[in-house]
Amino acid sequence: MGKKRVAWSSTHQEFLISDAYYFSRLARGALEEGLLIEEVDDFAELFSYDTVVFNYPESPFSHREIEAIKEGVIGRGKRVIFAAHFQNKDDVARICTEVSRHFGILVLNDQVTDGTNHLEGDPYRLVTSQVLAYNRGVCKVVFPYSAPLEVLDGGTLPILRGMETSRTSKGLPSPVLAAERTFPSGGAFVLCGSCIFWDNYSITFGDNFRFALNLLKGLR
Repeated sequence: MGKKRVAWSSTHQEFLISDAYYFSRLARGALEEGLLIEEVDDFAELFSYDTVVFNYPESPFSHREIEAIKEGVIGRGKRVIFAAHFQNKDDVARICTEVSRHFGILVLNDQVTDGTNHLEGDPYRLVTSQVLAYNRGVCKVVFPYSAPLEVLDGGTLPILRGMETSRTSKGLPSPVLAAERTFPSGGAFVLCGSCIFWDNYSITFGDNFRFALNLLKGLR
């Protein structure tokens, strides 16, 4: 059996997997684990892959593209992963939300900090053991500079939460950091409030590498 294929989109000005400074460890480690991650610049071609990643998309999605994502997930059983960032930097939270609201999740124009569970004295570099799914071999995840998510209905479930010591700027404790909606086709839409939990720096901490692989492979 061939390696499972992941399309890393370059169609909407994303942070790119080909940028070895940021993502060489993920690309190399995934290949060793049976995942081939390829950068794809043709939107229609994305859905010939098993999993599609939009990591920090800076260009808005058209109505046609949103419908193609919905069809890919709901009708064709594809995994689609969106990764955002805190404080609506570069308008990415809004751009992600234009798509994710169709799956019952919003990226909030906000931030999450944790004065107790954080990395290297930086309260924005969240550390959490509240890994509710994709937690095979995972005890702790470092999730830096994350936006909080809002889950709109019971059909969408949290994947990752902050610890009880974490707060949004409005004081909401233990916010949702990543969430997912699944479908009978086998498809799934995953939304992450952070886009750098799997970069070359963060992936070396906690169980981030295994968590990233579980997300890409669909190992709940």
